[in-house]
Amino acid sequence: MNASAADDSRMRTLVRSDDLDETREMISTAYSPYELRALNRPQDFSAWYAEGGFPGVTLSALSYGTETLVAPEPLTTYLLVCQVHKGRVRVESPGREEQFVGTGDTYVLDPQRRFKVFWGAGARMTTIRLSKELVDRAAGEALGREEPVRARFALGGPVSAAAAESWSGISAAVHREIMAGGLAHTNPLVAAQLTQAAAATLLATHRLLPGSEPVRHIGNVAHPAVRRAIQLIEERSDQPLTLSDLAAVARLSPRGLQEAFQRYVGRTPLAYLREVRLDRAHRDLVAADADGPVTVAEIAFRWGFSNLGRFANWYRRRYGHAPSVTLRA
Repeated sequence: MNASAADDSRMRTLVRSDDLDETREMISTAYSPYELRALNRPQDFSAWYAEGGFPGVTLSALSYGTETLVAPEPLTTYLLVCQVHKGRVRVESPGREEQFVGTGDTYVLDPQRRFKVFWGAGARMTTIRLSKELVDRAAGEALGREEPVRARFALGGPVSAAAAESWSGISAAVHREIMAGGLAHTNPLVAAQLTQAAAATLLATHRLLPGSEPVRHIGNVAHPAVRRAIQLIEERSDQPLTLSDLAAVARLSPRGLQEAFQRYVGRTPLAYLREVRLDRAHRDLVAADADGPVTVAEIAFRWGFSNLGRFANWYRRRYGHAPSVTLRA
């Protein structure tokens, strides 16, 4: 994004200056108080800052003309999803994390942490600002709770290539809506839906700190698409189910569902299906009469295990003995 593009859109240029003190004052007002220093050739310092938005979202664009250090106070009430459009920046949370971010990459500034951002000369980025309250509400909804749940973000970008593509899609929609003066400016329902979609997508695609509740197993799994797939597995584990079947009901691509399962469940969808079927087979073996007509093979076939050797190996790994031992017990 360049300055002329912003000037021709709903973005308003608030700073275009080569005065470091003036820039610090203006952008501190727009964000939070922050340290601003030119690290190299201070005589070449220049800054440009523009912003626009609709209710719930603020989009900012900024660049610095020389190597610059920006160190804001904790944001506290909102977070920033930053995307580098030109050049390279280095972001660090003192004593915790460091991230090098190149053109096209994103990172998240968590509201509760301090950061230092080292800008390369001529680097440009945009930021999407979302309220902490909104994101915490989205985290609560993802967990099936009525109350907000605190979500804390790591510096790393999206968790996978598929996640990056998903975030890129919602980010592009926000950019288009603001730059073109779309319906979100005048229609509260459109603005609310787009804002909520941005918050939910951010939670599903970006790295969370290990202590964040949304990545923990609390009751049902956090991710709504994963919950839909799990419900189908629980209801139809005795029927033929493919990865495509599960992805369709989850409303994700097969690859996207696999990545969501790995993140929220710790295994693939088909591995989860196999474990459910093993549990059902174990239950039937326990309930069967050892002297009755039911065999291990019949129970295995009932739950979709066509290869008896593999079934026996999986069963032994899970329960510590062969299925025939359970049947005879």
